Amino acid sequence: MITLIIAIWMGFLWLLVKVGILKKWHLWMKISPVVVWAAAQAIIFLPLSWIAPVGPVSVVVSSVQVRPSVTGPVIEVPVASWTPLKTGDVLFRVDPEPYAANVRQAEARLKLAEEQLTRKRQLFARQAVAEAETEAAEAEVEMARAQMNLAKIDLENTTVRAPMDGIVPSVVLLPGNRVAAGQDVMAVLDVDRPIVAMIVKQNAIRHVRPGQPAEVVFRSLPGQTFAASVSKLYQSAPHAEFNTSGKTPDVPEIRDTTYAVELSVDLQGEALTPGVSGQAAIMTDKVGSLGVIRQITLRMTTWMNFL
Repeated sequence: MITLIIAIWMGFLWLLVKVGILKKWHLWMKISPVVVWAAAQAIIFLPLSWIAPVGPVSVVVSSVQVRPSVTGPVIEVPVASWTPLKTGDVLFRVDPEPYAANVRQAEARLKLAEEQLTRKRQLFARQAVAEAETEAAEAEVEMARAQMNLAKIDLENTTVRAPMDGIVPSVVLLPGNRVAAGQDVMAVLDVDRPIVAMIVKQNAIRHVRPGQPAEVVFRSLPGQTFAASVSKLYQSAPHAEFNTSGKTPDVPEIRDTTYAVELSVDLQGEALTPGVSGQAAIMTDKVGSLGVIRQITLRMTTWMNFL
């Protein structure tokens, strides 16, 4: 943009010389581009960096890491990469036979415990055993029932299902692979609700408020500018937190912190895949008429995306 301003200024001076208003190129005319550059920086572009901040944007999505609750060999993986899923769809199945055997074993233990409890109650009715023995038998039944319930839960967990609607970006799990309980094996992405996150420098974040208008351009959609608004501010950074382990806190590393701003974008029916990047500008309450210049520079950026 500043190059365009200097080019317009030099064209204006050339026109003055061409039509004879100025007889020749004076020294002040030759050094005037430097003055114009400095004035534009001080009067226009420096304030714009605070009152109409511009920064990179990226399309991100929420994800859920899928971890099986049981250990064993995988016998089936019916899901495919980038195939839409519904909540409850089967992602993969672990060999259920060992867990089915555990259920049968737990059922046998419960049946035996219940039979022993019945005999204890009969003996107690004839005052042949103490009440404490009957209570112990009742406890054995409850323990056996709990073990059976846990065994049934493990058996049910051999079928791993999608925790939400979405897609699996990369299915590398194959039948025959052995998975372990609590081990990440795949991820489900919530692609239906993409988040457009913008990075704002800390010297400009003080002017940004939810609801302020913004504009976004994406590298994958050159020549297009999308209207947006500030949806949410994340005014914190992980390195700004102390560890609550009880140890003496370390002195935080001093760095040029940036902050994330979530934008609500009118995509005009366009679909954006996760990871798409671009640039955005926020028109704060203080921008005034200078916002036109920021809009022009942003549109220059999106046309450059053709290259």
